[in-house]
Amino acid sequence: MIKNIVFDLGNVLVDFDPPRFVMEKTADKDQQKMLMSEIFGSVDWLRFDKGTMNREELLTSAKSRLPKELHAIAEDLLDTWYIGLNAIPQMEELPKRLKEKGLSLYILSNAPQDYYLYEDKVPSHSIFDGIFISSDWKLSKPEHEIFRTFYSHFRLNPAECYFIDDSAANILAAEETGMNGFHFKRNFSALEKALTALGVL
Repeated sequence: MIKNIVFDLGNVLVDFDPPRFVMEKTADKDQQKMLMSEIFGSVDWLRFDKGTMNREELLTSAKSRLPKELHAIAEDLLDTWYIGLNAIPQMEELPKRLKEKGLSLYILSNAPQDYYLYEDKVPSHSIFDGIFISSDWKLSKPEHEIFRTFYSHFRLNPAECYFIDDSAANILAAEETGMNGFHFKRNFSALEKALTALGVL
């Protein structure tokens, strides 16, 4: 029996769209490509998400790979990227509906410490029973250890949890640790059908 619904953040509850963030800083296509590659598409961004690199270290590392004329843009981008996060409209009401059905709600997300600057943008974040952010734990999806630590920290039985994530690799890892899930690709009606079939909607 499913008692807990576990949500990812980016592209599940909020719209994480790095190309849009970059386009808002420069119209130059070559500059956009470099900024995407050396910031959001870099190994350093994964370290930032995991909490093993802070924002200042990420900026220093990115600057070392970017031409000097992009340094100020890179700094501005890292200072403001999360301002561009918006709630995904169809997902704004879902946590409330599930809560009204008696489900416990959790967030399990790869997110840097900047999460605490934008958490108010997360739909209904105040009604969640627990929020588990990768950078707090120096772990990241799809590592099995982050799932096991999440279950242990909140004393959850993975078989009683259902995970909604936009990454197929994360869903597979969740399944391999005992938690079934749904691969969310903005296919909201399919998600509603899956939750209804589980008897939670």
